[in-house]
Amino acid sequence: MPAGDPAGVGPALLKIVDAENPPLRVFFGSFPLKLIPQVYAERLKTWEDWAEVSAQAEVAQG
Repeated sequence: MPAGDPAGVGPALLKIVDAENPPLRVFFGSFPLKLIPQVYAERLKTWEDWAEVSAQAEVAQG
């Protein structure tokens, strides 16, 4: 994992704080943006594959 420069965190954080609509979550550095889309794609696939089972939780069994 590439090491970031701590000196860049302060200005980035201030930019977020000063934003009109700041994000609830943000990554610092570029590495997470390369990794996370694949991780979330796998999660979405799993949730879609199990959607029928998940929907059964809404229906009273009996």
